Amino acid sequence: MQTQPTPNAQSQFPIHELEQTESAIQALQEWLATLNGRREMLTAELERITCPQPVIAKAPIKMIGPGLEYQGAMTMHWNYIDIHIDLLRRLWADFPDRREAMAKAMGCYGTTRAYVAMTLTDLFPGQPTAWAKRYSRTLVDNWYVDTNLNRERMRRILPAAVKAAGLKWGEDVKTYWRRTQITC
Repeated sequence: MQTQPTPNAQSQFPIHELEQTESAIQALQEWLATLNGRREMLTAELERITCPQPVIAKAPIKMIGPGLEYQGAMTMHWNYIDIHIDLLRRLWADFPDRREAMAKAMGCYGTTRAYVAMTLTDLFPGQPTAWAKRYSRTLVDNWYVDTNLNRERMRRILPAAVKAAGLKWGEDVKTYWRRTQITC
């Protein structure tokens, strides 16, 4: 028995071809690993650029005013004096026990005017009754309100009345002197 291969058998086996085949397989495996890595990177980039972007929904915008928001309820008015009178009527109706305090708080912003009073004489001291009737309206039973005001004066005295009533300006009561966009 022979344990050694014969020299003729060794010379007939293509060892060089086996080494080339193994080398080619190893090179192909490395190349395949490189290609698989590149494919994963390209696929991830494709997913990133084609993924739908989240749409940020814009809050709906609503136009309001001119008018007033009183404890969550909005009322529209065409002119400033109607906003002024509507708010005072609501305060006088909802807080009858604070009428004097509200009148006093508003009166602090006038030198000779009371802005609201129980008589026309108290509302416009020294003015003729006809003139007083022309520039006033009935607020509620036995109370009169001055209507001879500009918007800037109303903007100063209304917050004083609201505060005297125990409400918060900008929270419980808001005025919109012109059309305003708000988000819903």
